[in-house]
Formats: sequence, structure tokens, C-alpha cells
Amino acid sequence: MPGEGGENRGTFIDNPMVQELINKLKRRQLNSKECAIGTVEALRSVIGATKGNNPARILEEVRAVGRELVRAQPTELTVGNMVRRILFIIREEYETQAASEANDAGEREGGIMQRHQPSLHNVLEGELAMQDTGIWSKQMPVNFKQNVNQSIKEVVDEIEGIQDQIADQAMEHIHANEVILTSNYSVTVLHFLKEVKSKGRKFEVVVAESAPVMDGHKMAQLLAKAGISTTVISDAAIFALMARVNKVIVGCSAVLANGGIISHVGMHNIALAAKHHSVPFVVCTGMFKLSPTFPHDQYSLSELQSPASISGSGADSIDRSVRVLNPKTDYIPPQLIDLFLTNAGGHNPSYIYRLLAEYYSMQDQSLD
Repeated sequence: MPGEGGENRGTFIDNPMVQELINKLKRRQLNSKECAIGTVEALRSVIGATKGNNPARILEEVRAVGRELVRAQPTELTVGNMVRRILFIIREEYETQAASEANDAGEREGGIMQRHQPSLHNVLEGELAMQDTGIWSKQMPVNFKQNVNQSIKEVVDEIEGIQDQIADQAMEHIHANEVILTSNYSVTVLHFLKEVKSKGRKFEVVVAESAPVMDGHKMAQLLAKAGISTTVISDAAIFALMARVNKVIVGCSAVLANGGIISHVGMHNIALAAKHHSVPFVVCTGMFKLSPTFPHDQYSLSELQSPASISGSGADSIDRSVRVLNPKTDYIPPQLIDLFLTNAGGHNPSYIYRLLAEYYSMQDQSLD
């Protein structure tokens, strides 16, 4: 099989763009958006380097490289999302061209070939197995890879324009004199709030400081610089002040298959406080963060980081006999989330499973 031997492995070893991305992923030098764009561009170069227009070969090349990219940083779900998105594009382009060929043959031969026309439903459900049919193994027209590359370029353009597309919805969700609570530093949320300010609407933002990294301080400074009335509070004060808040608007690291999210540590506490006070909890995120991963428990996707930021140093450091845990992320279940604002519009958590079918193939949920 192409994905099992050294043929695929040589592809990503010899591809400098893939190797550069793997190194950056291992060193954690990229944010989620950069991971998404880097993955898409790397896979586009792999497709371009693949000989011929055989869709089965192209799929296996992309899957093999995708596995290595995911392995380089398993906790960055965006990488796997983009691999699956590219695989879906290849399958969709194949289905379109195969259907066109079948229609042409049916017109010439009285519809005999129509019985063998593959449907997108069959492709998604796995009923059209690559190893069991000659259709997948044949060469497609010369423009097959060109069409795939054009679709991939559209994905890159979509990712690059996500912040503007989400910000365009801002005026519908923030009203005059409202108090908005946010936490951590999110470029998407920052852009969202600045868009409302640019339209002349007055509102106030309360920013939780997001200990121990204190990214909330950076967020507060940028909001204040934009002319937005901003207040910083400690994470411990969130519940006490939630009753004064009209809306919670935050970002996230990933949107999971059940409608839950992965976000920075402390976000679960904010969501619980918002639910208790009946304050809407809104998540601003791009669709590239939508993942088919299902959280089997609250800790399955949690990540621990160095305890140095909370253990201190020198005379004030915590004694070595004390165990120090410093989780980086939180899982927030869908029942604590009211609305997702994405580049594809606003959606309830219960609608996420429908979006998965629009972006990924069931055959690619596992890349192994």
C-alpha cells in the first residue's frame, strides 16, 4: 500500500516545506491560525509533487504526510483538521469529475454506466472502497490537480479572512452600554470588539487577567488603546462580578465534535459562572478549529505545562516536596455554551455535528 512503505515517507522527508513545518510544530512556534495555513500550504506542495493524477495515490500521499504533521504536535487539533479538510476536497473533486464522466458515458451508451456512478454519499459512508474498485486507481483528467489546488487556495483565503468575517457580525451581538466579559488574549475577539467601537457604539469590557500567563493584561491594554472602556479583574473575582455582565465573549483553541470547546485554563470557571447568572456565553472562532475529535472525559485533551510560572524561584519558591500542577487548557462542555460565532455564521452547539459532515469525510476521521 502506498501509505505503508517508504514511498510516502520519502515524500515528506524530501519536501522542505513539510520538514520546516514539522520542526516548527515540534518547537511550538506557531499559533492555531499559522498551523492551519502552514498545514494547508505544505499539503498543497505535496499534491503538486505527486506524480500523475491518480486520486488514490494523492489521497495516500496526503494521509501519510498528515500523520507526520499530527504526530509532531498532537495537541494542536488544527493540524489534523486541515489534513481532513484537504482530503475532503480531493474526494469531492474526484466525485465531481467521476460523475461528469459517468454522465457523458451514459449519454453515449444509453445510461449503462449510470449504475456505476459514485455518489458523494457513498464516498462519505465508505461504501466506495479504494482498494475494491478500479475507478479510484485510474488517472483523472489533467485538470484534476489544478482544480484541487484552486480549492485549497480558497481554503487559505478563507482562513486569512476569518477575523473580518466574524467581526462583520459584531454589531448584531453587542448593544449600547453593555458590559462584556472576556478572558485571555484572542486576536479574533479583539478584532470583534474593535469593530463595534469603530462603529461608534459605547460599551465596556471586563477582562479576566488569565493567570498564570496573564495574557489578559495584554488584551486589556490593546482594548484600552483602541479607546474601549476596559477593566481588569483577577480570575478569583469572576463569579463575584458576573452579575454585572451582559455577555461573555471569548475565543477557543478547538471546537469538538460534541459542541464543546478546548480553551485556556480557567475558562470552565467562567462558563460555570455565566450559566449560574444566566449570562450568554458566546465563542468567536473560525471553522478551521472545528475538529471531529470527541472528548471522552474532561481530562483527555488537557495539557500540562511547566510549573515554573506558579512555583516561583529563589527564596519565594515552593518547596520541592510540594507537587505543582500547571494545566494549560480547559474543556468546556456544550451545555455551558450558548452560541458559536464563526466565519460561516452563528450556530448553536447542537448544530456542530451537521457542520462536520460539510467539512470532513467520515473515512478521514482517523488518519491512521
